[in-house]
Amino acid sequence: MDAAAPPELQRAGAFGAFPGPTESLYRQWALKRAWPANRVVLWISILVWASQPVVQPHLLELHGSASPREWLLCCGVSVPILLITALFGGRHLHIWVAPAVLTVTTIEALVAIDWLEAPNTPTLMVSTTLLFLYLAPVLQFPFRSTAFVLLVTVPISVWWATVIADDDGTLNGTLNFELWLLGAGSLFALAMSLVIENNSRRRFVDEQVIARQQEELIRTRALIRRYAPPAVADRIEHGDSTVGTAQRLRVTIFFADVVGFTTLADRLDPEALAEIMNDYLGSVAEIIERHLGTLNEFAGDGVMAIFGAPDELQPRDQVLAAVRAARELQASLPEWSQRWYSLGIDQDLQARIGINTGVVSVGTFGSTVRATYTGIGLQTNIAARIQAQCNPGSVLLSNTSWHLVSDTVTCHPRGEVDVKGVHFPIAMYEPVAGPVAKS
Repeated sequence: MDAAAPPELQRAGAFGAFPGPTESLYRQWALKRAWPANRVVLWISILVWASQPVVQPHLLELHGSASPREWLLCCGVSVPILLITALFGGRHLHIWVAPAVLTVTTIEALVAIDWLEAPNTPTLMVSTTLLFLYLAPVLQFPFRSTAFVLLVTVPISVWWATVIADDDGTLNGTLNFELWLLGAGSLFALAMSLVIENNSRRRFVDEQVIARQQEELIRTRALIRRYAPPAVADRIEHGDSTVGTAQRLRVTIFFADVVGFTTLADRLDPEALAEIMNDYLGSVAEIIERHLGTLNEFAGDGVMAIFGAPDELQPRDQVLAAVRAARELQASLPEWSQRWYSLGIDQDLQARIGINTGVVSVGTFGSTVRATYTGIGLQTNIAARIQAQCNPGSVLLSNTSWHLVSDTVTCHPRGEVDVKGVHFPIAMYEPVAGPVAKS
């Protein structure tokens, strides 16, 4: 038993099978692996049996042609059985069908040889049985199937050889050797089948364990990405510890808030509110991430995003990306609102968006129990204050952000705002409609 495997993949000893459904799954897996070689042998066997009534008399230097019963045995029994197995065995038949069919055809070969009454019948008979016994491990027949073959074919072969060849009651040297070879080959085939099946079952367990570990890893990654931005999740998955350490970085902070949503939410059913919020926040996250930003905080209907961390961007490119994301968000809100009319929304929603660029502490903040990746500092407060000064449906840039893109984005001055902790007023600018240059 493998202590590392879960209980449903444990076997009761070397000869044991897996519990219930796992054994059925293993048989399908083993059949899929062994079937290509089995199918080749089956098709070769079909050709051999179909041609045997014509070829065998010449090979044995017999006069005349095959008898009707030989034609019936070869083409009326063996070929149809093998043909059905070759065509449907890989999809509809169990793993033991191919060994069983070949066992039947082996016995039929013995009968056919006896019908021919050839002088070298014992040699042909023992050779035919040995050929099958050596095919069993090569074709990865199950141990039980191989044991079944031994219990059926070997006693028949020994009895047939002694009855037909030992007319005077004294075994000759040649027959003694053939019977010894048959016994040794049988034990060898049985041992090989046991070793091969045990190795096959161990490989099956390994593959199942690896598959389950991969599924668990996928679920873990999905869970991480649900609670952490994709850029942060990628670094966590690759062992990058920089996201866990606070760094002083020059970034662009993006704040967005839906106007009047709190009042509107009081009139909505909880289920409708949850559906609208999940739809809205998911759509905003897609927009932010598409423009290379990192959405790191939800506060009701408000969102905060950072451009320039953890994925680095030049300050000018940060602002351009933030402006493009802001415009797409504003343009999308009317369309989203129409989707929500049936849930209780009675007007097109509008958002206020503030953008500021500056140096903040960016990293993972919190405790060992719960933490979040965000930016903290005075520049974050400035972005939030600017957002609060926006008119519904507008976007405002701080003086710092505007200077970085003033040659590319046309803006109108929109006054100044005082921010606690800043000893001078912050000038604000509103981008006007028009294309924004690519970063």
